[in-house]
Amino acid sequence: MTTQEMLSRNLRRAVSKDVGLAGILLYVPAVTVTDRGRIAWTDGRRMYFAERYFEYKPEEQVAIAIHEALHVALRHVQRGDALANREGSAFDGRCWNIACDAVINHSIRACHWCALPSGALYPEDCLASEQLKQWPAELWTAEELYAEVKRDEKRRDEILSNGDRILGGDLDSAGEASFPAPGVHEQSLEQGIWRQRLLRAQAGSAPASLLRRLAADVPKSVVRWEAVLRNFLTARLMPLTEASWNRPSRRTLALGKDAVWMEPGTDRRRGVRRAGVVIDTSGSIGDKLLHTFISEINSLMTRTGCEVLLVDCDARVQQVSMHRKPIQGYVARGGGGTDFRPALEALRRVPLDVAVYFTDLEGAFPEKKPAFPLLWAATQDLAVPFGRKLLLPAKGGL
Repeated sequence: MTTQEMLSRNLRRAVSKDVGLAGILLYVPAVTVTDRGRIAWTDGRRMYFAERYFEYKPEEQVAIAIHEALHVALRHVQRGDALANREGSAFDGRCWNIACDAVINHSIRACHWCALPSGALYPEDCLASEQLKQWPAELWTAEELYAEVKRDEKRRDEILSNGDRILGGDLDSAGEASFPAPGVHEQSLEQGIWRQRLLRAQAGSAPASLLRRLAADVPKSVVRWEAVLRNFLTARLMPLTEASWNRPSRRTLALGKDAVWMEPGTDRRRGVRRAGVVIDTSGSIGDKLLHTFISEINSLMTRTGCEVLLVDCDARVQQVSMHRKPIQGYVARGGGGTDFRPALEALRRVPLDVAVYFTDLEGAFPEKKPAFPLLWAATQDLAVPFGRKLLLPAKGGL
C-alpha cells in the first residue's frame, strides 16, 4: 500500500466515525511529501504529510490528519497572518501555533476512536487552572489563548523547551505557499464559505462531537467594525417616538372631512439621549485608529442628535467633557497603565443610554457590570467579563 493510499484510508476512517467530518475533509486536499524534518503541516489550503507521519500508530495518524484539516477549516493560517499584520514585529508565530494546536487538540481528545500522540498540547498546558475554572477550555478562541501564552513568558518557554510537542510549527504562512496569497476581498469570501461549511458539518455531527466542541473558534463573519459600532449605538440613541394627540395621524388627515374618528399621530419623546465614550489613553491605541473612531462618534452625534460624555482614562480618569456638537481638536491625555474601574465609575454617576470603551483590553475589570449597555471596542481579542466586544484593527486598517 502506498503512502497516499494509507492517507486516504485514514481519512475514510475519520468520516466513518463522524459523518460531519466529511463536510471538512472533502474540501481539504491531502498530499504526501518527502520531508524528514517534519511530520504534518498545512499552508492554509492544503495539508501535507511526510514520512514520519506514517511511523505513528493508525489511530494517531487519524487524529493528526483531523488536526491538520481543522487548521484549514478554522482559517488558522489566515487568522495568524491577520494577527501578524496588526501586531507587526511583536507577533510571535510560535505562540500562535501553540494556541491553535491547543484549541484543536482539546476537541480531538474527546474522540474514543482516535488518539493524539503523547506530548500533544492542550489548553491546560497554556493556562492556569484558575483561568480554566472561570472560563472553560471550549470557550477560548485561538486569539485569546495566544494572548495568554504570549503574556506568560515562563509557561511559554517551558512549552518551547520540550521540543516540537508533536506538531509544533505545523502552520506555514500563506505567503510561502505555491499559489499567490488571496486579496482582502477574496479572504473575506473564503472565510465566509468556511464558516458555513463548519456550521453545516457541526449540524451533521453527533452531540458532544469534536466539531461541536469547536464552536467558540469558528471563523467569525467578516463585517466592517464601523458598521457594527454604528448599529450598536444607533439602535440605543435614536430619538424615541410616542403617541401624540397634538397632531392627527396621516390616515386621519388623508380622510379629511370624511374622517369619523381621530387617530393620534407620533411625535419625538422629549429629552436628549446620551452616550458615554471612554478612550484608553495608556498609549496602546494608534493615532490613525483613534482619529477614525472619533469620526464615527461625530457622525453618530450628527445622525441621532445625542450627547456624548467623553472620558480619557489610563490608570485613572484624566479628563471628562460633555459634547453636544461633533468633537473637534481632540487631544488625548494620559499615558500610564490601564484600569477600567475609574472610567466606568465616572460613567455610572451620569444617566446614560449606552457606553463604548475604546481600549486594548489589557487592564483591571470591575467585579460588577454597569447598568447601561456596554461595548468594548478592542484592538486585541481578549476575554471580557461582561458587555459586548468589537474587535478593531490594531493598526487602523480597514
